Amino acid sequence: MPRLLSRRTFLWTGAALGGTALVAAVGGAGYLATIDVDGRASSVDDDGAALNAFLTIHGDGRVVIRVPKTEMGQGIHTGLAMVVAEELDIPFDDRIRVEFPVEPLPAYSNWFNILRVRPEEASGPVVWVGRRVLGLAGFIATGASASTMALWHPMRVAGASARHMLLAAGAARLGVPVAQLSTGDGKVRHDASGRSLSYGDLARDAAFMPPPDDPPLKPAAEWRVMGRYQPRVDVPAKVRGEPVFGIDVVRPEMLHATIRQAPVFGAGVARVINAAEVRREPGIVDVVVIDGKSVAVVGDQWWQAESAARRLEIAWTPTDADHVSDSTLSAALRAGLRSETPYENVEMGDVDAVIAANPATLVEATCDAPFVAHACMEPMNATVIIRPDGSAEAWVPSQSPMSVRTGIRSGAGRAGVSVADITCNITMNGGGFGRRSDQDVVAQAAYLAARHRGRPVKLVWPREEDIGRGLFRSHAAARLRAVLGADGLPVAWDALVATQSVIHSVAGRNLPFTPGPDGDRLAIEGLEKPCYAIPNRRVRSQNVPSHVPIGLWRSNGFSFNTFFTESFIDDCALTARIDPVDYRRVLLRDNPRHLRVLERVAGMAGWGSSMAPGRGRGIAIEDCYQSVVAQVAEVTVAGDGEITVDRVFCAIDAGLVINPDAVMAQMEGGIIFGVTSALNSMITLENGAVMQSNFHDFPMQRLHNAPAVTVEIVGSDLPPGGAGEPGIVPVAAAIANAVRAATGLRLRSLPLATTETVGDGRTRTILRTTQA
Repeated sequence: MPRLLSRRTFLWTGAALGGTALVAAVGGAGYLATIDVDGRASSVDDDGAALNAFLTIHGDGRVVIRVPKTEMGQGIHTGLAMVVAEELDIPFDDRIRVEFPVEPLPAYSNWFNILRVRPEEASGPVVWVGRRVLGLAGFIATGASASTMALWHPMRVAGASARHMLLAAGAARLGVPVAQLSTGDGKVRHDASGRSLSYGDLARDAAFMPPPDDPPLKPAAEWRVMGRYQPRVDVPAKVRGEPVFGIDVVRPEMLHATIRQAPVFGAGVARVINAAEVRREPGIVDVVVIDGKSVAVVGDQWWQAESAARRLEIAWTPTDADHVSDSTLSAALRAGLRSETPYENVEMGDVDAVIAANPATLVEATCDAPFVAHACMEPMNATVIIRPDGSAEAWVPSQSPMSVRTGIRSGAGRAGVSVADITCNITMNGGGFGRRSDQDVVAQAAYLAARHRGRPVKLVWPREEDIGRGLFRSHAAARLRAVLGADGLPVAWDALVATQSVIHSVAGRNLPFTPGPDGDRLAIEGLEKPCYAIPNRRVRSQNVPSHVPIGLWRSNGFSFNTFFTESFIDDCALTARIDPVDYRRVLLRDNPRHLRVLERVAGMAGWGSSMAPGRGRGIAIEDCYQSVVAQVAEVTVAGDGEITVDRVFCAIDAGLVINPDAVMAQMEGGIIFGVTSALNSMITLENGAVMQSNFHDFPMQRLHNAPAVTVEIVGSDLPPGGAGEPGIVPVAAAIANAVRAATGLRLRSLPLATTETVGDGRTRTILRTTQA
């Protein structure tokens, strides 16, 4: 079978697969690049030319690089633009501008995320069909730490191809062979004669040159941009307060809306008792029930709408979940762990036989984790206008333009808006973490916009709706068992997790089809531990549905399963009376990559050195998102149970690193996010309703008690791995293992602590020792 996603194939499929027309994304200009019968591309205007779907060069030398990934503070607009700049052979300076393209072009589709095949390795009919189907569906999303993995190779090809086309144009203009030309600093040079032409001079001619079949890519030894620290392109404007986030959007004649949703998920609106009275409030334009599920108040200003909404009296319909509480949910998880027919995700060797033969050396543990909210700093919001001609436009801080378009069509209902008539503007994003990949807020805004056709409607959820009525990471419980051999090392590994299927839940809300809940790969992330040398292993999962809607959450199953497994590995080490790092060294004997990361972080933390009473170190390691990350946490536990996470050391092998600064920042931010969820985050329910509502009862990690963080990148020549989520993954286990070292207490439930306010807004964190 030939390699179907060759570099040339990528360039052609960058716009319209299977046809003669190539639609190139050119920022907001909206003109087309066409493929003539002889294979020549044409995509020019008076100011510049689009050489492919990712790259436009203007006459004055400005270069626009289109990065089809949402910038959420992770620095992806910088990293992927660096890739293009490297292959185009231009410095990464102020001549480069980065844009987010919102056209649903196949070149930008997330086929990698679905098929789990690296673009540089792709081949075969499955990839070919997947690329066509997903590409033509316009599936564009940012998540799963996959942005660099998915696009670094295609964008290298885009830059290299454009450079080749510029060289061909320069050769034609100068009348010399391409072999006599070189590039540098945005110019094509003929060193023999001293002549040169800028990329801006050549761009229009280059746009008509055929893209090469296989443009050569720069060897790493010649890189001048990739692999070097690069300040993020979005930071200077953010410091000046210039970027527009979704919540900043202002449009002419804009209406403002807020919303109230049922306290018990699944309930509907029985009656709005005082709708007429609220509608008479100053500045109120509308009070409307959306799809029988929620009540929106629309006004001239948001605070007018929110103030009026606080006076709403709503009767909600009863549900079967009205008596569900934390104890009900915990009982459901425990029942899931007793399931006689769990789904078998992994089966290697004969685990049952080993357990039956060695009952005396069996180590067991049961662990659990609660529902948690995303708690993005920027509340959920969307601005939508449905125009009289049936066209629509949206301004949304979304992780997925496809979800925006789907949400508009769903919410606008009978307004008859077609996908082709929707203009999607992706704004800056004040935290995503998976929450902004859903269509719920957009659909609500579109419903209101269809009702007030011709005027933009900006819907902003108050914080209480986001925390108490939003989407959550699933709760989970796990039963872990290991049989230890004569050397104390596991010879059998048995892991069973009971949790709610996130893929089933997300697909049910956002896709036209809903896969079954069994076999959800996100449910078992972090359970298998394939990096450890264990001859017999089994991993099973049991879906435990609930009335609580769940969604993608930063690191998904890893966020609780790695806590379960890496805490349990420490239990095994302590049972065997072996140092936890030494124990892992032996288990990683067949994986030098993982062993290097383990050794690096142990060295960083001074593992083995003595600590004062009440202090302890804990370690955890995980293979996730095609990266390997290990962390050591140092904690202090006072006599009254107050815990302080003093320091976290982190080593990561993320493969080839495009921008080390971005990877370091992602680890630092991810660790703080992970400390927050490990110590503070818990959603509880009573009578079917979420009890938390804002940061006073769903607290965030504060600066005054945040740990010092030290990060080192372990060099690698592997292709890029993910960096957005790995920083979170080992934190909870490392802290729990440190607490065990400091106090002898094994905490098996998340969060590990509870937070209380002590005055002046300061907080103290106390271990939940009842969970020991």
